[in-house]
Amino acid sequence: MAVNSLLVRSYATNIYLTGTTSIEGIIASGRQEYETPVMQHAADKFSRDDIERTAASGWISPERAEATSALKDSEDPQYRSITLSA
Repeated sequence: MAVNSLLVRSYATNIYLTGTTSIEGIIASGRQEYETPVMQHAADKFSRDDIERTAASGWISPERAEATSALKDSEDPQYRSITLSA
């Protein structure tokens, strides 16, 4: 099924900035195809601080916040290369 870009933007805002809906709620409503585009939109448009604040508020899990931040690319001003220490 095609993904509606207006819904992606709305879902991302409602999840990451206001906490009025959740990715789990979107998936439960049968729209699981929106999970990745919503996370990508959040990574592209929202700051790491926004994403971390969302997790701290309990609107998304810490794991989902980390997965969203991992989608940021090197052109993003808040990009941080993830290095694993041994």
